[in-house]
Amino acid sequence: MLLGLLAGTTNSVFALTGPFVQCPESARYPNTFALCAIAQCTTIDKVAYCKCEVLNQESISLPYNYTEKGTKKNVCNLLLDGVNNGFTVSTYATPVQVLTDYKPAVEKLGPKMALYTCNPKTNPKALNALSAQCDGGICFNSTSGKIFPGMGKVKSNEIICSCPITKGTSVGFQIAGPYPCDKNFYKKQCEVQSTTLTGTIINVGATTGSASLLSKELDGMLPSLNRCDYK
Repeated sequence: MLLGLLAGTTNSVFALTGPFVQCPESARYPNTFALCAIAQCTTIDKVAYCKCEVLNQESISLPYNYTEKGTKKNVCNLLLDGVNNGFTVSTYATPVQVLTDYKPAVEKLGPKMALYTCNPKTNPKALNALSAQCDGGICFNSTSGKIFPGMGKVKSNEIICSCPITKGTSVGFQIAGPYPCDKNFYKKQCEVQSTTLTGTIINVGATTGSASLLSKELDGMLPSLNRCDYK
């Protein structure tokens, strides 16, 4: 479904006219959001709690339209509501750490990472494997700079986001992981079958190909990414 929606999007300066919205919708508004695309998560009572980055730049998301007191709103309004109310929202921008030209020693955003494809055609266990779906997830400012169960120290520029857990489909899903490629990480995180046990570690995932296409919508070009694909 996500890939089908992406096929019909068009870009503009501050907002997409298709099924996705680019935030903020005006240059006058704050642009703080949480980036969870490369995050790892712990599970508590079948909910994923993910350690995400706090960024200040334009981002993209499904609109998540809703009505409040008769006024139509979307995820960009929710982001604005959070500025003075102790929360933010997980939306998407291209993670610098997975770009092929990322230089850790210069940019100092942590180690290089890669996009791993959990493909059920080559790994049948990926078909129903579990990952966190964080687009639109609510994130709590009170977690920054604190200790969170299962996630350890949360840095001042990090935040914990609450995200639903989803099953893999026939088209597969993608997660971010270590680079150079690590087959043990691939097998472990592409084959998670249950989150019943509190403290289960899962990664944030997205339908195969969707992250690259969202990056194209947001940045105007397809990114060059480190990739780890196993057959």
